[in-house]
Formats: sequence, C-alpha cells, structure tokens
Amino acid sequence: MNGQLLVFAGSLAGVIFLVLIAKYLALGSDARIADEAEARELADNALCGFSASEIVLATGGKGALLRDGQGQIMLLAPHGARFAARLLDRDIAVSRDGTRLTLILSDRTFPPVSMDFGDQAEAWERRITASEG
Repeated sequence: MNGQLLVFAGSLAGVIFLVLIAKYLALGSDARIADEAEARELADNALCGFSASEIVLATGGKGALLRDGQGQIMLLAPHGARFAARLLDRDIAVSRDGTRLTLILSDRTFPPVSMDFGDQAEAWERRITASEG
C-alpha cells in the first residue's frame, strides 16, 4: 500500500511539474496582440527598423497588418503562442468576404491566413492590391 501511494504521489508531482512548464512556456495559449504599440514592437523585432505608419488589428488581437512610410505591408499572424511576421510581396493573393481578409502568400511554407479586420477590411484589401502592381 505504501509503495502504491509513493508511486501515485510521484506521478502526481510529475504531472504538476509538466503543467507548470507548459504554463511557463505559454504552450496551448492563443497568441493575442493587445494594442497598436505591441504590434509596432512585434514588427520592429521581426524586421529591425520597420516603422509602421498605419496599423489595423484583427478582431480579438488575433493578428495585424502594418504599413510603413515606404508602402511596405507586414502581416503579423499567429504561429503557436507567438506571432510570425512576413512582408507582403507582389505574388500575394488576397480576397475579402465581408470583413474577413484571406491572404495567401508566395511563401508556400506559410499557410493561408484569414482574419477579421472589421470595417477596415476593404481599405486594407485596396492597399494590398495597390502594392501588387
């Protein structure tokens, strides 16, 4: 009986330890952008010197589009518990369904991204398609 109790206690301690590690590493949590300042910081960290002049956050902070003074547009998309950043190029495919934009990048290792940008979706679709040409 004491041996079984000891095995149970050890197993329970191991599970609690793994849960704490997962929480510390933010595993299983959704990536969210709190505000424009965080989006600017993420963009600058991804591409040193990227200075956004226009920003739109996806509903719930699930991503963002940023444009700098030179017309470059950056996508911040969730990738696990973090965000991946990509500059949009001429080979992007963009479509809009109401307030939702779907972006298919030329980087085929990056999956298609679909985000709700509210009433800003149409304006950002125009910006993206204008930068294609």
